[in-house]
Amino acid sequence: MAHTVDPTFINELARFGASDIRSCFNCGNCTAVCSLTDRGTAFPRKFIRYAQLGMKEHLAASKEMWLCYYCGDCSATCPRQAEPGEFVAAARRYIISQYDPTTLARRLYTSNVFAVGFLFTVAIILTLIMLGGYGSMPTDALRLGTFINVEYIHYTGQAVMIIAGIIALLSLVTMVNRLNTALRGATSQDGASQDEGKDKSRIWMGLKKAIMEVVAQSRFDQCNTEPVPWYLRRRFVHLAIMWGFLGLLAATTLDLLFKEPYSQVPVYYPMRLLGTVAGLFVLYGTSVALFNRMKQPDKYASHSLFSDWLFLGLLWGVTLTGFIVELSVYLSSGSVGAYVVFLVHVVGAMMLVLLLPFTKFAHAVLRPVALFIHELRAH
Repeated sequence: MAHTVDPTFINELARFGASDIRSCFNCGNCTAVCSLTDRGTAFPRKFIRYAQLGMKEHLAASKEMWLCYYCGDCSATCPRQAEPGEFVAAARRYIISQYDPTTLARRLYTSNVFAVGFLFTVAIILTLIMLGGYGSMPTDALRLGTFINVEYIHYTGQAVMIIAGIIALLSLVTMVNRLNTALRGATSQDGASQDEGKDKSRIWMGLKKAIMEVVAQSRFDQCNTEPVPWYLRRRFVHLAIMWGFLGLLAATTLDLLFKEPYSQVPVYYPMRLLGTVAGLFVLYGTSVALFNRMKQPDKYASHSLFSDWLFLGLLWGVTLTGFIVELSVYLSSGSVGAYVVFLVHVVGAMMLVLLLPFTKFAHAVLRPVALFIHELRAH
């Protein structure tokens, strides 16, 4: 089968942070040193070649793109300094942007000026909407119910979730269609037929492997080549952020369903306790991740784009302001500063949800589905 070659595609990937991989002569060193390389995968040699030839469809259909944890070994040992690890990260940004129907992801990834302007505009709009429900700021205690009408937060939050959900769903549908189209040919060439029982077994096994990869991320430990304590290992930090965020999401949802808005509950109240523990995990994970990016660059974070800082920084800020507000409520601290922090927390949380389909956060949705499709086609 003939394939269209587009040598200019490398220039397109460079806008998403990829180094000039024209210096790569496909020696295979990156595949040899990668601890995740096994039968049927070739990190990242195979899809570097796809990029060099401009084979976009093959690049988008590569399972390795979603399995790579960017340990940096390939970049550290590349004899041509082609930065293959950073190329994989850039390729993933590019693919995520291709699934986004609004083109916002592309703009956020490729233009810092646009990203800052967009974030500032959204923050101002959300702030003005919240202040539309402004009442008063009593100083005898932190009375959030008199500061901003809960309906403004409730309905604006619903609108933000609906918008983000629709865009995320459209992106997901686009990815599923493109992956199925790219992988269907290879599967049909096998000539094997499965009966209904085998099809069900294949679906179950594919779903199980994809879930375990996302939930436990055990392969992450294969990328840990540095002698660091367990609590600083990248797998633990990553899991702390992921499970902490899911815990905060669950606590917030339960609060909305079963708790009177703005009412104060004991710290040992189940939903409050869940949110506190989950928040501590998020704050720890994001703090370590941000510190690692701010310190002397290493092979794990030698290249940090604005998009890398955006998700971590926003999640860290939302979690920190949430703790400040919670502490102020229990201490009955009704200062103007506490009300301002609450406003920042609410706006930041809404921005975090709104940016889900466009930023690094998107892979939390796309990755498990992509891995499931690959596992389904592999059996």
